[in-house]
Amino acid sequence: MKRIIIQYGGTGDLAEKKLYPAYRNLMERGYEFELLALGRRFAGREEFLSSLLEADVPTSFTDHLHYLFHDMDHRDAVDRLSSTIKELVGEADEAEFIYYLALQPSLYEGAIAQIKEIDRVLACACALTKKIIVEKPFGFDLESAKRYNAILEQAFSDEEIYRVDHYLGKEFMQNLLLMRFHNDIIRRIWDNQSIESIQIIFDERHGVDQRLGFYEKIGVVRDTIQNHILQIVAHLTMGEPASISFEDIAIEKQKVLCSISPIEHFSLGRYESLGADTGRVVETPTYAAFTLFVNSYYFAGIPIHVRTGKMQAEAKSLIYIKFKNITRDVMSDDSIKENAVIITIDPELTIDFSVNLKVPNTSWKSQPVRFRFNQSETFSVNSPEAYEQIVEKILQGDKSLFPTIPEICESWRIVEPMLKEDLPVEVYPVRTLPRFVDAMARENNFTWFA
Repeated sequence: MKRIIIQYGGTGDLAEKKLYPAYRNLMERGYEFELLALGRRFAGREEFLSSLLEADVPTSFTDHLHYLFHDMDHRDAVDRLSSTIKELVGEADEAEFIYYLALQPSLYEGAIAQIKEIDRVLACACALTKKIIVEKPFGFDLESAKRYNAILEQAFSDEEIYRVDHYLGKEFMQNLLLMRFHNDIIRRIWDNQSIESIQIIFDERHGVDQRLGFYEKIGVVRDTIQNHILQIVAHLTMGEPASISFEDIAIEKQKVLCSISPIEHFSLGRYESLGADTGRVVETPTYAAFTLFVNSYYFAGIPIHVRTGKMQAEAKSLIYIKFKNITRDVMSDDSIKENAVIITIDPELTIDFSVNLKVPNTSWKSQPVRFRFNQSETFSVNSPEAYEQIVEKILQGDKSLFPTIPEICESWRIVEPMLKEDLPVEVYPVRTLPRFVDAMARENNFTWFA
């Protein structure tokens, strides 16, 4: 069978920085496919190769990498694309077309119209199967997510649609489920009888001015909260699935998301230099903080404190699970610290268990000590990049790392209040936290872990 990936947005940052390295690694691991990059940035293949790829890229990859100047609005666009794909199919009796839409959702309708025509033209040439991949954010709100999904379903069944949230391709997300459901000792303490609170902290050093045209339409809520953050919440608090299968996990994640009320209490900020090079004020939020609750039997009452945003002094991506400190209260000793699980996501995956042990040569004085799992040290291998795992699952026809449309719609419902126009946005200096981050901790009587 001839497999062809048709890469819309083939000259964009995502393709250059994430997808092409993933495709190359997968080819080196033995996966066979042709890759057709579509774009308007370069007139021909040689210019495309010399501009986007390093000089030492092996021919084992470039021999299977093709380029087509493609203006979706041009009257000959479909004919030229159909002819190119037909040439790549050659004499094959069977073909699989994988359409990767690294495009803004507003362009889906035009792309789907083209794809339907391509399928009509080529279906008679060989036995044809197909898939389509779309990037997050899927839509801009609940209404648009439903509308865009209806557009995709004009040409694809739900089984053929892969909606990407690349965080699901990270090892730590899969480890959350394995840690919770393959360890009886963890399973027995992972509920509101033992957990006091959870913190999710995603602070990033970089800004967004280099992609302001895109980010200005998105903002922090659509960029990280509606997808990454809520998927993490779902993995942390979902019920135990009947099996570690795509269908059973999706059922439990959807239950969690259905139990979360829309986020009404939140704060938004933007770093002060945002858009300075444009000569105008850009009000797009680049930071947010809020608390949410999962209203399920096992997690009701546990506050989940979230902060995430750009242009911070230090990059921090972590989850902090704080357990109730009954011992401190019973023994009336404030020096006894709480137990905790700290999951560090970047730059490498570590999981720390914080427990109290006796300090030598003292009279029963304890201090917290961490027992650490470090993935690279333990397994002596570097895990594949998230996009490599994502693309591999697509090639395998495995949907386990892809959110379902019900999950996506519930996530949009949860963040809907944060998408309203004219919300107050605090301006914060670069490399500092907005003032509302500390204010939120004081008002809710907790301390940020970091």
